[in-house]
Amino acid sequence: MATMPTADEIRIAAIARGRAKKRKNALTAILCGGLPAVILGVMFPSHPARWVTAFLLGLLWANGFEYVYHRFLLHMAGNLLARRHLLHHTSVGTLVEAEHVNLGGSPLWVALLVVVNGTPIIIFDLLFGLGVAPGVLVAFVIYLLAAEEIHWRIHLREWLLPGLRFAKGHHLAHHERANERFNVFLPLCDLLFGSLKSRTP
Repeated sequence: MATMPTADEIRIAAIARGRAKKRKNALTAILCGGLPAVILGVMFPSHPARWVTAFLLGLLWANGFEYVYHRFLLHMAGNLLARRHLLHHTSVGTLVEAEHVNLGGSPLWVALLVVVNGTPIIIFDLLFGLGVAPGVLVAFVIYLLAAEEIHWRIHLREWLLPGLRFAKGHHLAHHERANERFNVFLPLCDLLFGSLKSRTP
């Protein structure tokens, strides 16, 4: 007769599945965004100052995309993305929380996120020859990886850099009041669009 798994066994298995998904998502983001950035950077080299400017603009682009994606797609009732995101919200504090922490969901969704964000930048860059696509793509990938890692550490109560400890309270406030605080760790768009309504707990 099979024995029921213990709470610790369920939690450990969920963490293992969540970590495996996080690794696959990271590899997908690096391949889908980093590889085109390297190819474009070699084919169309640009001045380092332009690359740095493009990188900074890419971080802003990624922050804006995170906000729009989280606020309007993940919290729009009835769509597939919102239903999947609801699993994350309802799993907080449960034994299987780690399984539903990943922002991208699966490598397919991560690839789609990078392609949807990268394609307009690449087309714009090829049309106008500015040499900004590599910097923007690298910034988007780094932002995506950072958001995923920080989000994981917040929910799994793992160590955070001292400068990022505020992010834990900021993000957990979103779980208490889901209609605010849509940026996970860098609330630029939350500040800009007025979704920093309440005090961080």
